[in-house]
Amino acid sequence: MGNYNRFSLQKGLTEVGARLWVTITATASVLAGKALIAAGLRRPPEGWRRTVGILLRSESTRFALSAFALRVPEAGSPDPPGSDALQFRTARALQAFLATEPDAHFALEWLPPVTNRRRIGAVDLVVLEFGPDGRLAAIEPHLATSGPPAPPPDVSARVHDTIIRGYNDTSKAIEVDRPGRLLNKVRDALASVALQTYETYALRLLTASCLSFERIDPSDPAQRFRPPAFAARRTLGFGYLSWVARAGTSGTIDLWVSAHHVGLDGVPLQELLDRLERTWGTGDSVAFPAPAPGRAFIDPHPCHAVGERAIDQLVTFVDLSPVFALREDLNARHAGAIDGHVTFGTLIAWLLSQEPEFAGVRIASTVDVAASSGYERDVDVVSLRAADFATGEGPWGGFVEYVREFNRLIAAARTRTSPVRVGMQTAGLIPAWAHAAVVRANPAALDDTFGTLCVTIVREARVFIAPMTDLGLTHGFFAIGSARLPSGNGTPVASVSVKGEAGRIAHYPAILQRVIKRAAALRGDREM
Repeated sequence: MGNYNRFSLQKGLTEVGARLWVTITATASVLAGKALIAAGLRRPPEGWRRTVGILLRSESTRFALSAFALRVPEAGSPDPPGSDALQFRTARALQAFLATEPDAHFALEWLPPVTNRRRIGAVDLVVLEFGPDGRLAAIEPHLATSGPPAPPPDVSARVHDTIIRGYNDTSKAIEVDRPGRLLNKVRDALASVALQTYETYALRLLTASCLSFERIDPSDPAQRFRPPAFAARRTLGFGYLSWVARAGTSGTIDLWVSAHHVGLDGVPLQELLDRLERTWGTGDSVAFPAPAPGRAFIDPHPCHAVGERAIDQLVTFVDLSPVFALREDLNARHAGAIDGHVTFGTLIAWLLSQEPEFAGVRIASTVDVAASSGYERDVDVVSLRAADFATGEGPWGGFVEYVREFNRLIAAARTRTSPVRVGMQTAGLIPAWAHAAVVRANPAALDDTFGTLCVTIVREARVFIAPMTDLGLTHGFFAIGSARLPSGNGTPVASVSVKGEAGRIAHYPAILQRVIKRAAALRGDREM
């Protein structure tokens, strides 16, 4: 027992010393960084990419978007013998399109404390073929013409086999470890080969965007609009885009894409999908599922990799027209009192905060921030507690004040001067290892900054699958797409997906339906 007590004491002193070193490093880095900024010798860090590079690293933190009934362009050359013509054309056309997209020219860099993105010169695409057992069976590269040509067939074959073995050997690893372990396995297997050609080609494939094909019955909405199991078909590690194609009707393709937030954010990725849709064209009109009030269309199911934070996701389709109608009434009634107008995100956050499950909760909303002053396009967050404004005088007591503050923070976000931006920039002055250590030592601080529930909206999205964080957001994440999707019964619908801790979100569709019903009832309230 004495030895155990001495070990515990030594361990405790070591932990105290480590925390003290982190605190000293963080404080000194911030002070030095701010002095350099004040002297004009450096500019504030961008902040957002560092933040998501530390907080969003696991498989469940990725978000996904979709496009339906795409017409695949005809191939400019004959299909290879024995290939699936539609699959081959899809891969060739997707690679050619991505090669023209600046936002596709990124790859991920996995470091122990943080995931970064870096620019790449050529966008390659690798088709992943999975066997019935879920293991990777084959890969088929589609290389950019702007890059070097493929190596000789014997070199290619050996590299492909090496990658397939490494992928399967690391398929159960958590995402933060998997890319590095896969890379090491590939390097070790090719170490006996003296030619640099082997490793150069392997690294190129590991950095590529990935595409796989999934067979479904497109006439069954439960299959067509269910998001793919991206955790079961992960990328080759360093590409940030994972595409899944499903053959639709009349020779069309449905495309889903999962993205790492470090690589790109939701609105610009949707714009990329919109350009793809315009470039390829669409076929038959798509009828989305009719609203199912209070129920999930796709029930909660796990979306994390083995060993990661247990996260479920669900999808529902709802008619949000009562909320938009209420918003129009509120804007008409309070036009003179509100600086600007009531946004949909503001109203949905206010209404959610009045539900018992979210009473007193700090709710965050995302803001798309344009590129400016040498900073690239990114995202900021507006985080407020409606309870801090509510007066208790009916459902609208304090609402005008809440909207004013919400709009003030939106404006500050767009000029990169919001409190959250300043905090992210300050944290960006700290070395990544110390920043990650600070976050993990005090996760409660994340709730004070980013809230415990987040709502994000991509207005043109079809089915939009929410991201998530590795720490915090204990109340989950709502992702809302276009509210004008045509449904099977003629009602315009929106897809709403939710991610949250396992076992926690099953009743969220019922909460959302209560919000919609209350919005309809509140339209008749003359004291709005």
